[in-house]
Amino acid sequence: MSKRIIVSLWVCSLLGACALNTWPVAAQAVGGPEASAQNTAAPAVASLDASQGSTSLRPSREIGPTGDEMEPDAPAEATPAALETPAGPPPLPPCPVGAASLEGQVAVQICQRVRTDPPPTHLTVDGRALRSLESTIRFYAQREYRAGWLDASGGPSPAAEDLLKAVAEAEQEGLRSADYRPAELHKRLKAIQQQGSAAHPDALAEFDLLFTDTFLTYGSHLLAGRLPPRKVDPEWAIKPRARDLAVVLQEALAKETVSQSLRALRPREKGYVQLREVLRKYREVAAVGGWPTVVAGLAPGAQGPRVRDLRARLQASGDLSGSDAPNKSESAAFDKAVADAVRRFQKRHGLAETGTVNAETQAALNVPIAERIRQVELNLERWRWMPDDLGSRYILVNIPSFKMKVFEDDKRVIESNVVVGRRERQTPAFTANMAYLVLSPKWYVPRSIAVKDKLPQLRRSPHALARQGIRVFNSAGQEIRPGAVNWRAVSASNFSYQLRQDAGPSNALGGIKFMFPNPYNVYLHDTPSRELFSRNQRTFSSGCIRISNPVELAEYLLKFDPKWTRETIRTASTSGKQRVVNLPRTVPVYLLYWTAWVDEDGLANFRNDIYQRDKSMIRALYEGGGASGKKGA
Repeated sequence: MSKRIIVSLWVCSLLGACALNTWPVAAQAVGGPEASAQNTAAPAVASLDASQGSTSLRPSREIGPTGDEMEPDAPAEATPAALETPAGPPPLPPCPVGAASLEGQVAVQICQRVRTDPPPTHLTVDGRALRSLESTIRFYAQREYRAGWLDASGGPSPAAEDLLKAVAEAEQEGLRSADYRPAELHKRLKAIQQQGSAAHPDALAEFDLLFTDTFLTYGSHLLAGRLPPRKVDPEWAIKPRARDLAVVLQEALAKETVSQSLRALRPREKGYVQLREVLRKYREVAAVGGWPTVVAGLAPGAQGPRVRDLRARLQASGDLSGSDAPNKSESAAFDKAVADAVRRFQKRHGLAETGTVNAETQAALNVPIAERIRQVELNLERWRWMPDDLGSRYILVNIPSFKMKVFEDDKRVIESNVVVGRRERQTPAFTANMAYLVLSPKWYVPRSIAVKDKLPQLRRSPHALARQGIRVFNSAGQEIRPGAVNWRAVSASNFSYQLRQDAGPSNALGGIKFMFPNPYNVYLHDTPSRELFSRNQRTFSSGCIRISNPVELAEYLLKFDPKWTRETIRTASTSGKQRVVNLPRTVPVYLLYWTAWVDEDGLANFRNDIYQRDKSMIRALYEGGGASGKKGA
C-alpha cells in the first residue's frame, strides 16, 4: 500500500483526510452522550514508523485524547503459543494387500499413486497434472483408496455421466467448461464402457483419479473462484467461502447427487443469481451479432438511420422495449421513449442523465458486447470470493460506483454518494465490523500526508498550518511553536513531528468519522469538501471513504440507543469537542470492487475500471497460462 502520491499541494490540503499508514492514537470509548464505564479500554501508545526514519512518540496530555475523547484499542491479534509445533495431517491408511477382486486391485493402483514416501507434491495422469491433489489424497484416504466412480465390476457408475453434465453448465457460471477437459473425460468414459471388466486396473485407477480431480477442481472454482483472490487482485482482502470438498464428494457419491452437490457450492446471494442471468442474456445478444455502433450528437428531435441504430442498440441491452420501436417503414425518430431509454442507460452506467447521446454516452454505448460479457464474468468471479452470508444488516461501499448503501433484511435503507481513493492511493477491498463512531473528530495527520503535503507548506511559511487549525507536536508529544523549527532542515528522513488538526468546521474529517478497525486504517468520514459529491468521477481521497450523509448514517447506527437522536448527533458533531460513541451493535462493512452488478431495481449496472483491477484479472484468468476456452462469450 506504499504507493507514491503526486498531487498538487492545494488539493492535498483541501482533500487529504486519510492515508493507509495512519498513526495509531491513544483510545478509549464511551457509549453515549453520558460517560459510560462499559466497553472501555486502556490507552494505546501512539508511535511513528521507525522504518520511515522517524522517532518514537508517546503522546502527552497535550496531544493524547482523554476521557470520552479516547478511541477503543484495536483488538490484538492472537499470538500462537511458543514452541508449539503445528499438527500435521493424520497418517494415511496403508495400501490394501492381497487384493484378488478387480475392485481391490484398482484400490491398490490408486493407493500406490497417492500414498508415497515422501508424500507426492504433484501427480500426473497421461502427462496432465492433477489440480486438486491435496483434496484428492484426502478423499481416497477416507475411503481406503476405493474407486469413487466405478461399480464393483469396473464399469463407470451413473455418477460419472452426472459429473459430465454438471461440467457442461460451467459456462452459465462465467467459467469455462474447457478448463475441466470434458472431451478427455468423455473419451475415457467411452473406453471404459467398451472394455468393461477387461479394462486394466491401472487404466481404471487413472479414470477414477481424473474424475475425482475434475469434481474437486470444478467444485473449488464454484466455491471460491478459479484463483486465490490475492493472486488475482492484490488489493482484495475478503476471505472466500470454504468447504471440505473431499467430504462433499463422499456425500455426493453416497447419495448419488453429484450435479446437485456442485450446484450447491455456487454463491446463493441474489446478486450472483441476477448477474448470472445478465450473462445469459448478453450471450444471446452476442449470438445474433451483438449491437450496432452509435454516433454522438443525437438528441430529441433527430431522425433517420442513425437514430434507428440507436434504437436497436438500446433494445439490445433492454433499455428500450420492443413496443417502443417505430414501424420499419417509418422514419426512426428520437422521441420521448428514446430519451427515457437513454437516461435509463446513462443511469446504469453512472453517467449524467441528460437523455442525449454525448461523447461519454456514445463511448459506453459502443463498448463491444464481448467486452461487457467479459466484465460480467469477472464480477461473477468476485462474487465467488465473497462470504456465504453478508448479514441481515450491513454497509456496502462499491468503490467503482462511488456509492455507499446500507441494507437491512435485504432492503436498501440508506444510500450515499462517496469519494474514494485516488489511483495512486487506492481504497482496498476488504470487510470489517464497524464498532464505534467519533463525533467532532480531531485529525491526526498521517505521516505520508505530513511529509509530502504539509512539510512543503511549513518550509514556505511556519504559520501555514496554524491557519488550517493544525498543531505541531514534537517526539515527546508536546506542542511546539512551528516558528521555532528550521523546517528547511527537516526532510522525510528526519521528520519526527506529529500534526493534529483540531475539531471544527474546517477539519478534514468533517463532523463524524465511522470506525471499523482494520489493518489499512481506512474508515468512513464526513468532509468539508462537499462540492465533490456532485461529480460523476469521485477519486479524490487518500484511501478513506468520504460520505455525503454522515448524520443520517450515524442516526441509523445509533437507533437502538435512545440517548442519540438526529438533533443530539448534530449538536455533538459540531461541538468542537471530540466524543467517541460505541455502537450498540457492530455492523459489517464491505468495501468492494464491482464493475458489473445488478441493483435493487433489477438493472444491470456497469462502471469504469477506475483502478485497472479488471485488467489484472483478465491477465491472470485468461491470458496468464489458464486453460483454453472461448473469449468474450
